[in-house]
Amino acid sequence: MPPAPSLSRDDIVDAAIRIIERDGAEGLSMRKLASELDSKPMTLYHYVDNKPALMRLVLTEVAARIAWTRPSGSPRERMISVGVDMHDKLAEIPWIIPILSEGTTVGKPALVLADAYIGAALELGASEVAAIMSWRSIWFLVTSELLWQNTLAHRTPDKKSWHETLDPAELGEFPTIARLLPDMRGYSQDNSVVDAVTAQVDGLIARVKREAAAGGTDPNIDATS
Repeated sequence: MPPAPSLSRDDIVDAAIRIIERDGAEGLSMRKLASELDSKPMTLYHYVDNKPALMRLVLTEVAARIAWTRPSGSPRERMISVGVDMHDKLAEIPWIIPILSEGTTVGKPALVLADAYIGAALELGASEVAAIMSWRSIWFLVTSELLWQNTLAHRTPDKKSWHETLDPAELGEFPTIARLLPDMRGYSQDNSVVDAVTAQVDGLIARVKREAAAGGTDPNIDATS
């Protein structure tokens, strides 16, 4: 039986996104989606086999809609650009982070980020293992930051950060924390994703240089590589 002509890929994806934004990924079901579309569950099965297939469809379409910045410049510059762009673009889609963090579903078009980053790392002379681990570090850095920012955005006024509940005078055995505690909010606000991503990339470059020196080879990497 051919697909019912009343629904389109965009109809299904947009309705699924509305449900996820409203009820979370766990609230998405074929029955609820059919209701959102004023259709029937059996009609949806002409388009997607089950909920996992639906999630893959949604993430693939969402990733395809994102206008990712095309990285340019040296390998180092491209790697930093990829990490920062991933943060900035995903920050506009907060509902997607918990889904991606499960590690079971990915929008295929988003693999352009991993491909560009890992490819640039290999150009620098990193091993495949080091390149992939560096990408994982960037991914965890970005997603953890976005999850934390989302938590803060939904925190009720009666809840305070840990550093707002402590008295420096009672932290005599932790002198460094006691000294920094009054300004902890400012330090957190000054935290820069660009700086954090750059530190990760530069750490990989330093590792490549150390390993090359130990092996007696010259990776030809300078500060702008």
